[in-house]
Amino acid sequence: MLNKKINVLAVACTMLAGAAFSSAASAHTRWVLPSNFTVSTEGGEWLTFDVTAANATFVFDKPAGSENARIIMPDGRKERPNFVLRGKRRSVFDFEFIEAGTHKVTINNEPSYFTRFKAGRRDTPKRMRANKIDRVALLPKESRDVETAVMFTRVESYITVGKPNTKAFELEGKYLELMPITHPSDIVAEEPVRLQLFFNGKAQAGVEVEVVREGMIYRNQQEEVKVVSDEKGFVTFTPEIAGRYLLVAKHQDVLVDNQFADKMMASVNLTFEAVLP
Repeated sequence: MLNKKINVLAVACTMLAGAAFSSAASAHTRWVLPSNFTVSTEGGEWLTFDVTAANATFVFDKPAGSENARIIMPDGRKERPNFVLRGKRRSVFDFEFIEAGTHKVTINNEPSYFTRFKAGRRDTPKRMRANKIDRVALLPKESRDVETAVMFTRVESYITVGKPNTKAFELEGKYLELMPITHPSDIVAEEPVRLQLFFNGKAQAGVEVEVVREGMIYRNQQEEVKVVSDEKGFVTFTPEIAGRYLLVAKHQDVLVDNQFADKMMASVNLTFEAVLP
């Protein structure tokens, strides 16, 4: 009898944790914000990066971790950041940029699985953090409309030291990825920006992209720009005002014969700046 009560409590706690996780994931957008996007100082420069998850663009809210942050160097190798700190409202890390070329800063966590289902006489919607294998032992009897999704988010930015290059743009071929066509160091206000979206290594049509400029808490309208990738995965938009921007690209896809999930929910959150024309 005691074991049964413990098992029931464990399932309840798992569902509550999963619900909280899913709610937080859908309500807050993670991003990384560098202190500068270009380095022209001879001998290099130390830059600091703020990492958080928030409803408002570039407003600190939740201390999203930066322990998994990596810097893809201009020759393609990966380096870890220095001096990683985690506070109550943000995490911070520093890195010294010396090598000439374009660096890609990434914070990609492990894929997260959550299962949604209905249970009880009232078909109450419930959620829990579990993949298709783990859910078997956790789902209540007579659960209905069971569906498991995997979530994966890329949090990215680019830093260029001196002359830009494109080695750091290379794709991994997994989940949703963004490749700059307009080089990040060449983004200028009032000029079109062109990017290409890929899913599992293939150009992906229908990806929803939203671009928001900093300072949204100081204006009545969010002034977001929304575009959708074409049949070759391309999107084009024009930042009308110089400043820092957050681009969020989202894509969902059904997974066939996947032992862990029924569908994929993937996103790329890119921070960039548009300089004065």
